[in-house]
Amino acid sequence: MWRFLRLLIALILAFFLTMVIGGILLVGALFSGIAVRSAATEKPLDQKGWLHIPLSGELQEYQQDFSDFDIQILFGDLPQRPPTLEELRQALEEAATSDKVRGVILQLGELSARPAQAQQLGRWLLAFKQKSNKPVYAYGDSFSELTYYLASCADTIVMYPRSGAILEWNGLVSQGIFFKKFLQKWGIKPRVFRTGSYKSAGESFTEERYSEPNRAQISALLEDVWQVFIDTIAFRRRLNPDTLRRWAETRVFLSAREAYENRLVDTLLSWHDWIKRFTPEGKDKPSFISVKQLISDKDKKSPNRIALIYAEGDIGPEGSIRAEDLVPVIQKVAREQEIKAAVLRVNSPGGGVLDSDKIARALQALKAKKPVIISMGGVAASGGYYISAYADKIVAELTTITGSIGVIAILLDLQELLEKHVELRADRVAVGGPYADFMSPYRSATPTEIALLQSEIDQIYEEFLEVVREGRRYPSREAVHSIAQGRVWSGMDAQRIGLVDTVGGLETAFALAARQAGVSEYEVEVYPKPLSLIERLLRGFQKVQAWWKLQIQSNSLPERIQFYWEEFIFE
Repeated sequence: MWRFLRLLIALILAFFLTMVIGGILLVGALFSGIAVRSAATEKPLDQKGWLHIPLSGELQEYQQDFSDFDIQILFGDLPQRPPTLEELRQALEEAATSDKVRGVILQLGELSARPAQAQQLGRWLLAFKQKSNKPVYAYGDSFSELTYYLASCADTIVMYPRSGAILEWNGLVSQGIFFKKFLQKWGIKPRVFRTGSYKSAGESFTEERYSEPNRAQISALLEDVWQVFIDTIAFRRRLNPDTLRRWAETRVFLSAREAYENRLVDTLLSWHDWIKRFTPEGKDKPSFISVKQLISDKDKKSPNRIALIYAEGDIGPEGSIRAEDLVPVIQKVAREQEIKAAVLRVNSPGGGVLDSDKIARALQALKAKKPVIISMGGVAASGGYYISAYADKIVAELTTITGSIGVIAILLDLQELLEKHVELRADRVAVGGPYADFMSPYRSATPTEIALLQSEIDQIYEEFLEVVREGRRYPSREAVHSIAQGRVWSGMDAQRIGLVDTVGGLETAFALAARQAGVSEYEVEVYPKPLSLIERLLRGFQKVQAWWKLQIQSNSLPERIQFYWEEFIFE
């Protein structure tokens, strides 16, 4: 018996040792592969060429997750993502002064981006042309209004000449799906607690169509974006703005030939035929330089630094912007002596109250030590505005979506669904008070509980108003309330009502930060720092571990479902 136990123990130890050693070897192989791929891809530039910027897919502000090398090693070759805005900023700055770059070639595909992001990128392209006197070319098989807006920054626009190539020009639209009838059918009763008639995040559960206040604010936003598109394109292409407006009223798109005849594009050629002019004699490939190549070739010079902190995505423990991650970054920036000022780039629709407040307070403490400037991206609304309010200055694009100063919570009543449709019954044993199962999904909330929850929402809203009043120096609570109530504003209107200081992009924010810090030369240092593969794996493991712990501690799955709905959110 003892011999058997010793053999069993030996086998178990051998198994665990094998797993540990194998894991170490796997990680080592991954890092070796990454190092080899990285060294091979990001080799220094040794000849002149054209900066090639392919823009298809989702345009992100900044990437802190897996690198392209990590993804390719783990999962094989996948379609490449477009460069991030941060990568494009660095590449275009370097291209303007590099004698290795002849010009820029935009290859535009089906791009998913917010109008304010297109404005930012367009301004960088124009600055590149002005600073370097080098050409910018734009190519597209087809164009949407958004991609054509970007193409209009180019000196020459090239379009595919044959059937199927179109330039869409029929206006802008916002569409939503409303679940009220579906939820009624299955006995699910949503109750939305909110402040202000414009706080519309819960309408998809409680309405069959857009409410009139929500319809009004969406219409105002779309009108502002459409106005910017028409005026900017008309100016850049020397067209009559009224002509652009009439086209949208009478057609859906223009064919490639119509676009050429109306001076919207300059040349009709296929991509493969057109890029032959960028292919050196005797070569079979064009002399293109990738964004990553150009960034890796860049040297830093100035000892003064401005921290560029990215805050992109939803805010909260389950979101992309987590206080436990971002607050230490902000505190590090506050400690670094070489960092003279900070620019927080916010691209967020909002999220959890608690994390938003922690981040806002950390920025308030940073502001006491050095200048803090906010640069708003495509959207900086609700919680995204909350974390911005204490800054010295706020910069936004004309088409940035901001404001939405309000609070919302959603409570789902699943009692009828459980009892009537899936034949389940819920029971409870409670001690300590009548509200021990407060916000339970298994029963309908009582009028007293509804009043208690709405009171909490109202209190959080008052705190939000106070943050904005104090941070933006409004004269009174009423002054903030009059422009709050959950309403979203374009950057254009936000400047008019005092939520934003000036219109512009990151370059404007940098200029303001440098001026307030009293520096004329500086380098931009980006935060948060990209995570290594092992850090991403460990973080993923921690999330899975926390999730399983949550499930084990819970007696019932519906309680876990309800957990995600009952959190107070700025959204």
